[in-house]
Amino acid sequence: MYSKYFVLIFFTISSFADDVAVGHAPIGVMADHFHKSGEIMISARYSNMQMKGNALHSQGIDDQTVINTQENPFASMSGAPDNLSVVPQKMDMEMLMLGGMYAPSDDITLMGMIMFMKNKMELNTYRGMMARDFLGNFKTSNEDISNISVSALYKLHKSEKYRLHIEVGIDKSLGDEDKKHKMLTPANTNMMMVMPYAMQQDNATRLIIGLTNNLEYKNYFVGTQIRMKTAIADKDWSFGDKLELSSWIQKPLKDELSISARLQYINQKKISGSSSIILAPVQSSNPLNYGGKIIRIGFGLNALFDFIGGNHKDRLGIEILFPVNESKNGLQMEQDYEIQFGYQKTF
Repeated sequence: MYSKYFVLIFFTISSFADDVAVGHAPIGVMADHFHKSGEIMISARYSNMQMKGNALHSQGIDDQTVINTQENPFASMSGAPDNLSVVPQKMDMEMLMLGGMYAPSDDITLMGMIMFMKNKMELNTYRGMMARDFLGNFKTSNEDISNISVSALYKLHKSEKYRLHIEVGIDKSLGDEDKKHKMLTPANTNMMMVMPYAMQQDNATRLIIGLTNNLEYKNYFVGTQIRMKTAIADKDWSFGDKLELSSWIQKPLKDELSISARLQYINQKKISGSSSIILAPVQSSNPLNYGGKIIRIGFGLNALFDFIGGNHKDRLGIEILFPVNESKNGLQMEQDYEIQFGYQKTF
């Protein structure tokens, strides 16, 4: 069923111009352009993703069905309930990304980025045995430096209305993989426990490979990018390899303002390996309940302002993405929306 989306993405191409709003892709697209020799660009991006409710193999499922039908993979442990007894309700994922680009030549642009992440989750706890009564609601959170990455963008082609470049880089996950938080247990006690995988960092090292091409067609600017991240080194476990495909179209309203629409396809594998200390009776403690496929549609706006001065104007961007199809592995939370804001300045 996804073949039609692959065709759309692979045969759409992407946009460019110098100091106009459509000169860059929607703010949610990373490594979308290269620079002229000697240019430096700084950037800051903020992202917030909201998740709400649960789905089993992409079908919505309520709390009572979860606790009465979904087995606890850690039931063999002393005192552990037979079925899952803690059910996520909401998750708020915030990211702050600070980056920079420098072009030592017209053919090569170097890019670096550091990411800070804050995750918050709200969960319901039910009694582990007998009547499975509702015991209460609790919240967990974790904030830390998340990732640091370095990449090189190499120009393959550039003409008046078309250009093409590749990206090769390394991404290193930072932070802890054993963060604890107080949780309400199915025995109706508060206990410090190691949080599930979704609230941790995996300390993996990943290879980044990307391809972006650009085309201006009449009064429209269209774009495509394929970007892959694959783990090349990890410890006991790591989040699954990820493939992202994006295709977008931009319409300039004037030189300083443009609007965009984007179609995004994400395919991520399950968690590789497991942790011997992540044992809470909740779906997100099971490595099989991660990864899958999702298609999202996004709407964005790019605008130019003259805040700092210089040869190039300041660029502000906003984009909001909504899921239109989710085919996730096992039992997972459903995405609600993601919104991204960004600032870029070239010197």
